[in-house]
Amino acid sequence: MKTAQNIAGILLLLGAVLAPASGGGTKPADPHQILKKHFLAQEGGESSLAGAPCFFEGKITLLDANLEGTIKQWESPPACRRQELDFRVFKQTTGQNEKTSWVQDANGQVQVLRDEATTRRRKVEVLLGRRDHLDPGSPNFHSALVGREKVAGRECHVIQISNAINEDILLQFIDVDSFLLRKSIAKEPDGESRTLYGDYRDVAGIQRPHRLEIENLPLNQKFVIEVARYEPDVKVDPSLFDPTARDVQDFAFLHDERAEDIPFEFIENHLFLPVTIHGKSRLWCLDTGAQMSAVDTRLALEMGLRPEGKIKGSGAGATAAVAFVRLPEYRVPGLRFQSQQAAALEIGDIFKRMYGMDVPGVLGYDFLSRLVVKVDYTGRKLSFFHPDRFVYKGEGHIVQAPLVAGTFTVPVTVDGKYSGQWSLDLGAGGCSFHYPFAEENGLLALPGVERLGGGAGGSFREKEIRFHSIEFAGFTLDKPLIDVPLEHTAGALGRKELSGNLGNTVLRSFILYLDYKRQRIIVEKGGDFGREFPSDRSGLMVILSKEGEAEIAFVSPGTPGETCGFRRGDVIQSINGKDAPACGGVLGVRKLFQQSPGTELTVTVERGDEHLSLPLKLKDLHDFD
Repeated sequence: MKTAQNIAGILLLLGAVLAPASGGGTKPADPHQILKKHFLAQEGGESSLAGAPCFFEGKITLLDANLEGTIKQWESPPACRRQELDFRVFKQTTGQNEKTSWVQDANGQVQVLRDEATTRRRKVEVLLGRRDHLDPGSPNFHSALVGREKVAGRECHVIQISNAINEDILLQFIDVDSFLLRKSIAKEPDGESRTLYGDYRDVAGIQRPHRLEIENLPLNQKFVIEVARYEPDVKVDPSLFDPTARDVQDFAFLHDERAEDIPFEFIENHLFLPVTIHGKSRLWCLDTGAQMSAVDTRLALEMGLRPEGKIKGSGAGATAAVAFVRLPEYRVPGLRFQSQQAAALEIGDIFKRMYGMDVPGVLGYDFLSRLVVKVDYTGRKLSFFHPDRFVYKGEGHIVQAPLVAGTFTVPVTVDGKYSGQWSLDLGAGGCSFHYPFAEENGLLALPGVERLGGGAGGSFREKEIRFHSIEFAGFTLDKPLIDVPLEHTAGALGRKELSGNLGNTVLRSFILYLDYKRQRIIVEKGGDFGREFPSDRSGLMVILSKEGEAEIAFVSPGTPGETCGFRRGDVIQSINGKDAPACGGVLGVRKLFQQSPGTELTVTVERGDEHLSLPLKLKDLHDFD
């Protein structure tokens, strides 16, 4: 679940948003002349303060969420910035100098952004700050006057600025009379930010907007910023724009500087670890794809925690509403964590319906990033090491894995030709291509088994496809099953800047070391490397109904489940004469459906007032001969 960094993505645009604008004059039609006129004051033509470091502060309101806070921002051209957000229920600080971009999360951990997309975006911003786009002969930018449009009743030139460094496009709507910036649209491959500027006031001879209305797509988050104070030509210590050197120390080992060989449960391709709060231990899911640790809203209320605020976060298939709570001190075997800020959302029902388990929460980035984590899938054991004391002496493959929104990203190649950067997600049961990559490479048309996928953001249609091979960290696995979304969504699987999501159907073949501080992973062959794991042979998606029964939620077309006459909503009563609860409930029924091809089962279902006995013969769902 991606949460707070969605806000960071919006507000990083404020450098361009709050740029000073010049007054009126002639009305040039050339885009570069319009841009030069707009930046005349900043270029120094009318004010000696143009281009000087500045500071502003004000109020920020997240509309439709009953969430208000404060914003402070320091800038030093061409692209140095520090921004502090305080919504009371959570805080976040972001910054960048000309070499580094970084974010400090709600619990104080600093993440340096080293991924290629961020590096290119920062390079573009530096060049924009140096006004390189004003030069008609610039090799980096292309500016075009694409028309006129009214903004709040004012006629505006519409200038489109593209660049040769990435795919981002900036549209600026500049008033034809005053040359003030009235609107901007910043388009990135995975999102779009629209900003309206108003309430311009004179600040030391420079016109600056004091009200900004920002909309972030596709999450549809809307913000209003009301600037209370500007300080032009402020003295700024350059170190203000640098990331904090020390990691946050909100945890302690119970013995030495490590905790080794901690058992975990591996259920339905998910990892579960006991977490103790107020003396009570329950299994929580371990998820490298969760930007914040999260607790089920109902459990939070039971613990006397009151969820506050609400923003939109990105789940696997769509967006989800996220509130915030402060977790009390908690423990996992060998470790004690101090109180932390956490997300609160409806996750308990998801685990209950999918696995028949009461899972109160997810341990995400706020837990994992403090440590070096060893995951031994075959041995079902975790080990935790202090990052400052960890030294690797094995023979595994070391892979640079820059973090994106708190999640490792790694190069992956499928079938020797579908290559790209994938997120490494221990919270994902399977592997998935992202929809834009799948569409661009013609993967939607490949033969496969249609299924219903889901996550914190809701359900979506996907196709499970058997590929020939997958290459990861110097290793190759044969015949992987990889999902392809069949529809574009606003969730994580709709992202363009990454090609896919690497989950536990592949990762379980390895031993992993997750080194957050160095933004790398270390991969060794696991004891199950090369093993073919069981998969569904029925085409039936079985979940736990609200009444606590094994229910058919989806029947894949062309599979034995459809051929034998199963329908969505059928409730499984027995298999081969054995009651469903005696078979092990939802998880037990699924295991029976993973038996060898050719296995014959007699499944009794309840359909309305009828009780039907349906013969089911299992088969390899990916044998299309």
